[in-house]
Amino acid sequence: MVANFRPSRATVIALVAACALSPAVTNAKCESITGRGDVNVVGNAFPALQHVSRAMEACKRPGLTVAFKMTPEARQETERAFGSGGASSFDAAVVSMSTYSVLRSKGQLQSMTDLVNKYRAKYNIEDRMLVTFNGEVMAIAFMQNAQSFYYRKDIFDKHGLSVPATYDEMVNTAAIVKAREPSIEFPIAQTFAKGWDSGTEFANLLASAGGRFFKSGSAEPSFNDVYGERAIAVMRSMLPYMTPNALASNSDDVMNQFQQGKAAMGVLWASRAARMDDPAASKVVGKMAFAPAPSVVVGGKSATHLWWDGVVMPKNLAGDRDVVFQILMEALSEPITRAGNDTAIWIRSVYQPTRFSGGVLAAMAGGAPIWPTEPFFGLAHGEIGKILPEALTGRLTAKAALDIAASNYTRAATEQGFIKPPRQSNASAR
Repeated sequence: MVANFRPSRATVIALVAACALSPAVTNAKCESITGRGDVNVVGNAFPALQHVSRAMEACKRPGLTVAFKMTPEARQETERAFGSGGASSFDAAVVSMSTYSVLRSKGQLQSMTDLVNKYRAKYNIEDRMLVTFNGEVMAIAFMQNAQSFYYRKDIFDKHGLSVPATYDEMVNTAAIVKAREPSIEFPIAQTFAKGWDSGTEFANLLASAGGRFFKSGSAEPSFNDVYGERAIAVMRSMLPYMTPNALASNSDDVMNQFQQGKAAMGVLWASRAARMDDPAASKVVGKMAFAPAPSVVVGGKSATHLWWDGVVMPKNLAGDRDVVFQILMEALSEPITRAGNDTAIWIRSVYQPTRFSGGVLAAMAGGAPIWPTEPFFGLAHGEIGKILPEALTGRLTAKAALDIAASNYTRAATEQGFIKPPRQSNASAR
């Protein structure tokens, strides 16, 4: 078992890549599941989850209903349901490692160790899939993810453009595209939406620039330094080449800009890459290529983090946990993984790499960091996401915005016990 799922580079590299969109698969038979009830699962909407959701819902039968809710608000809905005072409205959720860390730190997840032991042989549950904490299996990871650089290869070839290695090169390339290619409305598409999306962009850029979120060995903030200012400067430099609604653009919006042929380049989750070749939704089938996310400094690490996505069960689960677990494992089984090989970077060993993983593979090989799992990281990430629009629009300087975020974070982290308040002197105490 792998604590917090921190695999070796060799293991990760062996698992990467994903190619064209696979056909709908609902071959989970589920005949051996004897329980009854209503099973409700929540997660985001992207190709891999569309694939596994169909497999889950194929387990429906008289007396057993299975529903998978796909929503861009999956993280918020999961946190509300798992943290409610009564029974959770969802029996399981597909979460990223950042959401997992929040739920785990709040004690809102239940151990699945006994269920893994009971059903390991039936579903060939692999050790590489197990996310453990204090020796207990708290999540089952099934796919890898990271941000990749998406670009229109046809347009790059037409104008003799090279794939940018840095963000400065990316902005310079965007200027050329804007001047030479009338078919492109917005040379750059990227997830700058207020909150989680822009906070994640900042985190990626900060790490690539050489900065740190926290002082070494502590929860005290350090992101409000020159490296943080540089990260914001990079974000500002892209805005002239993005949609006027850039500060509201989430992953769905950016994916749509690419699919509709409106954007020439940008950084987006690798889990969305298969959608580019979906003829039912994309006008750029066969035209997109993928590379590592650019770095902030010449020769620096790709501006991305390595992630996993997996399934968790709430501590306040009211249904039959055996039934819920088996439905999850049916959808994450070897046959379902093989059938959906092209839709994700799967963790199972049966996964066969495909063309969509080039950027992720290179980022992993280049030492891209794993997304922070400290329980206080979410507090800092959230405060930055709140204030970034003020800095990006020029209403505040980068330094002023980061200082506000650091102050608000410090207050929250102190209240929650992550930062110890300064000791009062005897004189002041009197």
